[in-house]
Amino acid sequence: MRLKTLLPFFALGFAPLANGQFYNDYELEPHGYFSRKPKDPVSLLMEKVNAGKVKITEKNGKELVARLLNELNLSKDTQVLVFSKTSLQRRAVSYQNPRALYFNDSVYLGWMPDGRVEIASFDPELGPVFYFQRPLEDRKSRLLVRTRSCLGCHAGAATNFIPGSLGRSVYPDRTGRSLKDANDYHRSGHHIPLEDRYGGWFVSGQHGKMRHMGNAVATRVNGEVQLDRNRFANLDKLDRFFSTDAYLSPGSDIAALLVFDHQVTMHHRLVEAAYRTRQSLFDSKLDPKETEVRKLAKGRSIREFREGVDNVIDYMLFCEEVPIPQVSCDPKFRRAFSANRRADGKDRSLKDLRLDSRIFENRCSFMVYAPTFEASPPMLKKAIYDRLHEILTAKTPVEGFEHLETEERVRIFDILRATKNDLPATWNPGA
Repeated sequence: MRLKTLLPFFALGFAPLANGQFYNDYELEPHGYFSRKPKDPVSLLMEKVNAGKVKITEKNGKELVARLLNELNLSKDTQVLVFSKTSLQRRAVSYQNPRALYFNDSVYLGWMPDGRVEIASFDPELGPVFYFQRPLEDRKSRLLVRTRSCLGCHAGAATNFIPGSLGRSVYPDRTGRSLKDANDYHRSGHHIPLEDRYGGWFVSGQHGKMRHMGNAVATRVNGEVQLDRNRFANLDKLDRFFSTDAYLSPGSDIAALLVFDHQVTMHHRLVEAAYRTRQSLFDSKLDPKETEVRKLAKGRSIREFREGVDNVIDYMLFCEEVPIPQVSCDPKFRRAFSANRRADGKDRSLKDLRLDSRIFENRCSFMVYAPTFEASPPMLKKAIYDRLHEILTAKTPVEGFEHLETEERVRIFDILRATKNDLPATWNPGA
């Protein structure tokens, strides 16, 4: 048993089971992070490459990245840029050579000029699987290799010791080295104060009087770390900092960053809830397809399961979302993000951006359509749907969800009922 796995639970007062196993022992069954054959998008692509069905011969750099984006259904217009040294390629990343990230609901691809491609590719059940491009001078080895190196950070304390996504905000110096974290936020999220976000990131677009940490370099004065949030606020272009022509897109749009913030933590909470559920079923000696929560063993199993569900629901319905000012949105990002938009009969969707006081018009996460959610253990998915139904159909607001007024709850309910084909019968009583 790994000591780092045990510490959080002893600190919380949990006693280990007879076998000493916790939900975040991700290498062990019932999870089998390394023993199961992954089914994430990159693994599936590499199988086609190995079988000769797909040939990737593009040169390193923009040409290769553009090809990979196409193969993995990523858009260059989702690009956001980070210059802090928070990746495996610390030497290559700098203020003058930021790392570009491109994302959809299953893949995060990172790259910078003169650097190698890094990918977090989400297996529907296991969570993120990490890949690193072969050395640039190597033209014969497998193009993308699964790596354990990323797990040093991506399966540590910041992710509750399971494979997870991160999005740190730091106080960066001009080299991109962190002078300190911003209040120890290791993962992006809509609950984090805006003044603590985007340290070590570039941000393009308009955001009014609101100030974030983006575009700025920190300095140490008399032992204190300082950062000027005003000097580079509300910038439409980033070419004063680096050659934007070296990238597939010129910007790091604030709307894209806000969506990225939400998605990173929603992804992680879904993965963690699935790990908790699998472990609870395993410890209770139940079939993985069991849906009746009452059959879980009393004590830790039921407690772990319910905590996972609550964590998902709270974030899925945007509890504790910090208010945002009216911000701009690059039309290219809006089109890319809306490409797989699912709408009801009134053309309303969970991807409708508001970007004024809140990110979305309808505050239920679009990640309810993501493979990570779709492949959730049946017990977990049913519990989430049941809780959503309870909250959205209540005659008076449910405690903790008062931010959702009746009209918005009705909209969300109607959108889900029109766009999801796996809802419990309770959602369509007249059908």
